[in-house]
Amino acid sequence: MQGIFARSVVAVGAGLALMVAQGCRRQAAQAPARAMVLRVPRVQLDFPVGPLPVEDVDSGAVPRVERAELRREQVPPVPVQRAGAPNEAIAAAQRLEDARLLQEQQAESQRQQEELNQDIEQSLKTQEEMEAEPRIQDIPEVPVAPEMSSPTQPQ
Repeated sequence: MQGIFARSVVAVGAGLALMVAQGCRRQAAQAPARAMVLRVPRVQLDFPVGPLPVEDVDSGAVPRVERAELRREQVPPVPVQRAGAPNEAIAAAQRLEDARLLQEQQAESQRQQEELNQDIEQSLKTQEEMEAEPRIQDIPEVPVAPEMSSPTQPQ
């Protein structure tokens, strides 16, 4: 017991010695001392003591708030072209193009609907066929006869 106590005292002493040595090594060099004289003027504080004065506030006044809606940029009006022969031709060509595109879209939509109907019909047929197939029914349980095994004799 005394040996353990002596070893721990030695270990603690060695640790303290190392810590002191490290502390001495890491100490920064002191800066040369300069004689500085700071002179700060003294300020006399003469604040009144007591509650703060209350300002007379007009309760009916509305605070001035700049709103974003009021600062909308002025957009110049778009010049309107007068209807003439070239504009009518362009409009007629546009109407024809729109009608052609509409017919194409309707035809494509009808084709997709037919494909969808075919898929649904195929799924229904498959389901009906599966339901029409005979199912495996439970068979009565037959007790399994124990096998007569003869003990094997070594040869």
